[in-house]
Amino acid sequence: QTRGRVLFRTIVAVGLAIFVLQLPGIRSATAATGPGAPTNLTVNGMSPATGVDPDGISFAWRIHDDRPGAIQVGYRVLVAKRPTTDPKSSAVVWDSHLVTSGQQAFVLYTGPRLSGDTQYWWTVSTRGTGGSSSPFARASSFVTIPHVRDWRAQWVAPGALPPPSDQYTYVRTTARLHASPITRATAFVAAAHQYQLWVNGHRAAAGPSFSYPDEQYVEATDVTALLRPGRANGFGVLHHWYGAGQGRPASRPGLLAEISIVHRDGTHEVIGSDGTWRERPAEWVPGAPRNEEGDFTEVVDARAQPVGWSTAAFDEHAWRPVAVLGPAGVAPFTHLVAQRTRIASRVIRPKSVHRLASGAVVADYGAVHAASPIVRFRHGAAGRTITIRAGFALDPDGSVSPTHENQGTDMSYRYTQRGGRETFASFGYLAFQYLEVDDPHETLTADQLAIATRHSAMPDDHAATFNSSDSKLDAVWALTRRSALYVSQEQFVDTPTREKGQFLLDSYDDSLATTRAFGEQNLTWQALRDFARSQARYWPDGRINVVYPNGDGARDIPDNTERYPDWVWQYFLATGDRATLEALAPVATRVASYVAAAIDPTTGLVTKLPGGGEDYLYGAVDWPPPMRYGYDMATVARTTVNALAVETFDRAARMDEVLGDSTAASRWRGRRDALVDAMNARLRRADGVYVDGLEADGTMSLHASQQANAFALATGIVPDERLDAVGAYVAKLGVALGPDNGLVLLRALHVAGRDGVVRRVLTDASGPGWAHIVATGGSFTWETWAPEDVDGDSTSHGWGSSALAAYPETFLGVVTTVGAGPPTGARLELVEPREGPARVAGMVPTVSGPTRVTWTHTGRDVHLLLHVPANASVALRLRATSLKRVTESGHAVRDSHGIRIERSASGTVQLTVGAGSYSFGITGS
Repeated sequence: QTRGRVLFRTIVAVGLAIFVLQLPGIRSATAATGPGAPTNLTVNGMSPATGVDPDGISFAWRIHDDRPGAIQVGYRVLVAKRPTTDPKSSAVVWDSHLVTSGQQAFVLYTGPRLSGDTQYWWTVSTRGTGGSSSPFARASSFVTIPHVRDWRAQWVAPGALPPPSDQYTYVRTTARLHASPITRATAFVAAAHQYQLWVNGHRAAAGPSFSYPDEQYVEATDVTALLRPGRANGFGVLHHWYGAGQGRPASRPGLLAEISIVHRDGTHEVIGSDGTWRERPAEWVPGAPRNEEGDFTEVVDARAQPVGWSTAAFDEHAWRPVAVLGPAGVAPFTHLVAQRTRIASRVIRPKSVHRLASGAVVADYGAVHAASPIVRFRHGAAGRTITIRAGFALDPDGSVSPTHENQGTDMSYRYTQRGGRETFASFGYLAFQYLEVDDPHETLTADQLAIATRHSAMPDDHAATFNSSDSKLDAVWALTRRSALYVSQEQFVDTPTREKGQFLLDSYDDSLATTRAFGEQNLTWQALRDFARSQARYWPDGRINVVYPNGDGARDIPDNTERYPDWVWQYFLATGDRATLEALAPVATRVASYVAAAIDPTTGLVTKLPGGGEDYLYGAVDWPPPMRYGYDMATVARTTVNALAVETFDRAARMDEVLGDSTAASRWRGRRDALVDAMNARLRRADGVYVDGLEADGTMSLHASQQANAFALATGIVPDERLDAVGAYVAKLGVALGPDNGLVLLRALHVAGRDGVVRRVLTDASGPGWAHIVATGGSFTWETWAPEDVDGDSTSHGWGSSALAAYPETFLGVVTTVGAGPPTGARLELVEPREGPARVAGMVPTVSGPTRVTWTHTGRDVHLLLHVPANASVALRLRATSLKRVTESGHAVRDSHGIRIERSASGTVQLTVGAGSYSFGITGS
């Protein structure tokens, strides 16, 4: 046994050495004398920060301080008109001076009002303990969007008026630029519905997010490298309008485009859309609807393509002038919102290419991607029409199936060739794994069958990592991670294939995954703001639209509305963004009031929560209907709706507490406690198991679903003495709820102390669940555990990705917390996990930087490698019979820098761990 422990400690020492060597920028603690210059500077979560709202700016940075337990106690921010780190420079427009604060993210600009369409530079210095300040960071720039009064461009209306249901229009102009070298050129574009910006024959940008016209998003792009000073330059927009539909509200065709160009000699030129710009129809001809959601197939006649249309040399004299609507602010485009999301795209080739007996060519991209096909022909024949089909599955003859797993969507394209060398590139995107080109009359290689994958640009595609000794667990992590990525587009989407609208429950689930997997904040920030606007637009009683924006106006699902307050709270936990919490807390409070108004005074339960209708009346519970697994939908006081109401009241209380309103917090907490008491009195059987709700006559339902009991556990309703019994009941049912509520199931089991069951649920491929998707070759989470083609069920649906959020808390033991004091860096709880794999390692993103955790269990001994970033702290709880059984780097914990002993009793050692890298050993735990 002694020899085994020596070997264990040797392995640990080697592991620690490798762990420390892998940490970027880690220096000897004895060599560090103070903080270094901050790094990772961002503005509004963006870097580069092109196109920020001049009236809404926040800064963030990473602290560079390698001393054990390093924290930030103050900062100083400078904003200037040119790059400088000198507070005395005449270029400085705002000096925050030294601010005593540990806050390092969402630090608001509070200086003089900034100009629109202007480039600024900013820098920051941080102060650490001991009074030493860092050097200023290298100045980083940001560019503001124009104020409404600053726009030179005018809104124009491309295409026919009134517009057909689906039209593509080219709009262009030419301008000779000043000869002085260009120091900054920014294109600002707003469009209803979508656009591609082209400059001198190169595609420069595409977007924007869908919006109502009075909430129109404007996107900014740096185009400096595409311009040619002293020469004529071509500017063009390919504009797409396709009416109201899923995710697309009623509007009218509109385009506002402005290219702002600053030269070294100070000359400022502006090229803006106006009546001098000219237009003509593009080569897309009207296509049939892809599905009932309002999307259209792309039918392209390349013979009508104006080759070179966006270059300066193109002859546009035959094009007609574009119609002018008026200046920025004209109805219906009365307001512009700076868009914070961007699309990241990558061109990939197929893993394999096969030619069928029919002459068709089928490309396999190895997994499902959200992408746009790009097919390059070398020997096109004028007038030859080629059909291209995307899909998820192959028919027995090897062709791409037009019916199997296609979600009731026509996933085809039709392309009529121009002749010679030419390229088909789709405007829109779909999710698919396979692409078939019906007889192309030439040999197509992998290089000719590319796709451009697309997803919202993330701060770091690998901000979070997870790997363990359980390969199945790792495979499900990978499945959920890539699913969350590909449903993240300009906005969260239901699925990249069928319904490209931003749905409330889908977005909530997707957001929980993306914030943890990628450190994402802006897509969530935008979605929360969008749904808040839906309350103001449609619901004076406090409801939230089920999809927003959308073409069918006011539409809600009651228990989806109940998710919104928790979503705001989870965003705050992940980011510490107090300003957004202050802005959205009233929206969440109105949701809580809407729910409270539905409490029946006789039973004390939320009853007939208003909203929905048909399948959604009083709450959807689960979706699609087969995923309800027999839930008693005749109930009027549903257990799931009441459990979410408890959570809603709890979140309202927590927000008020953070914002300093203790009276309101106490009121909401009282409502929460009263509802918990009512649920435990009226919705439980004698054995403590929860039924589905109360029937209209006030009697308890005879059905006790997994949903009812999982929601009760996950929202903290189950009394401590009944946790084991209710947990056992939920575990006995396996997976008996849908992917949309998958995280609820995993959290319920975790709350009940059944992490071994969480692992089994995630890795069991024999029944419904994530591992079954992997085992059947799936690479994207599904809408339902048993998709049916006849129902159009989606096999590229993101809401199952929320299971990823269970990984840090269950297998790494990491939970983000919030203190009651002023904003600081990240605060985490780390609890030794139970019933997990023998080895598990991962990286968790925080506002302070990545936290790295590795747990290794060898017999009764446990080893923990932990890296805490500067300005972060971890409340660590270990299972140990005494403090003597816990060591750090081979020494007594009491002798370790950066660690404070909080408690050692009842088989638990509690420590507060500051910044640094640690190697804990727990013997005989």
